[in-house]
Order: sequence, then C-alpha cells, then structure tokens
Amino acid sequence: MVTVETPASFQWNDTNSLWVKNYLRPKSDLLTTLTDGIDLDLNDMSEDKFKQLCQLLETSAEGRELRNKMFKAWRSKKSRDSDNGKKLFTFNLSIKAGEQLKKVAKQVPLNQTLEALIFAGKTNNGNDEQLHQQLKQYKIENKRLQQQLNDLLQKTQAVDDDAEIQSLINSDLQVTELAKLEKSKLIKQILMLKRKS
Repeated sequence: MVTVETPASFQWNDTNSLWVKNYLRPKSDLLTTLTDGIDLDLNDMSEDKFKQLCQLLETSAEGRELRNKMFKAWRSKKSRDSDNGKKLFTFNLSIKAGEQLKKVAKQVPLNQTLEALIFAGKTNNGNDEQLHQQLKQYKIENKRLQQQLNDLLQKTQAVDDDAEIQSLINSDLQVTELAKLEKSKLIKQILMLKRKS
C-alpha cells in the first residue's frame, strides 16, 4: 500500500481531528462511495483510521481530489489562523492597474506593496496635519515680529521727531541770542556761523 504524507503543519490532536471530522461530515456520501462501503465512523476516527482513509483516497482520482481539497482547505485555515490582524480581501482591478501594481511592487509581494501604499497615504495625512500646525505657529510668530518692527519704527520716528524739535529749539535759541547781541557782535557771530557750515 502507498504511504500518504500529510502536510507538515498537520498533526493529529483534538483540535485538528475535530476540524477533519467537520470537514468530512458533509462529504460522507462521497466517502462511502470512494471507500467501497467500508464502515467509516467519523465520530470515532483515530489517527490510524485517518491515515487508512487517506491511503484509500489515493487509489482513485476522485479520492485524490477530495484529499487534496481537504489539505488545501487545511493549509488555508492554518494561514488564516496565523495571520493575526489580517483579513482576506478580494477585489477586481483593471488589467492596466494590475500591471502597474506589479511594476511598483518589483520583488515585493503585492499585498505588502498595497499595505505600504495605503499607509504611505495615511502617513502623508499625518504630515499634512503637522505641517498645518507648523504653518499656524509661523503665522503667529510672523505677527509678533511685525508688531515688534512697527513698535521699533514708531520709536525711531519719535526719536527723529524729538531730534527735529530739538534742532528747531536750538535754532530758535540762536536767533534769540543773536537778537540780543549788538550789531557788530551780531555780524561777527553770523560770519562765524557761516564758516562752520
């Protein structure tokens, strides 16, 4: 008789034997046909009886198909169980989009490429919010600096105004002083002032 290997991930234990029984129960009519009426009690199946069943299934095309489907279903179940936090999604893409996805993915699996693209969009949204906050801060800082500049300009204008007033006062004082001088002294003073300028 041919020895039939089970998948490496399949070990006969309570959980797995229950899965096998639940998988085969709806197919009991087919099993009866494939096993030529050998009494097969799914509720009382042991590891040895399961291996005998697998060997019997290997003897016909329909049996091999059933066995292959069973272990394919088993691998799918194991894969789903091990994909913590993941869910299978099925959707259609245009052929052009699929080709473009393959180009973008290069050597990386398509699902990882899709996740990277999706999370890249999310990351950019986070950056947009951060940039928006920075822009807000810069606008506030800009207003503060503009106010400081305006204050400095007003102070400078006030200083210039004070200097002009002081100059006018000084020139008025000079005129007053000159008026008090005698005519000859006045002429001398005017000549001195002209030489200075």
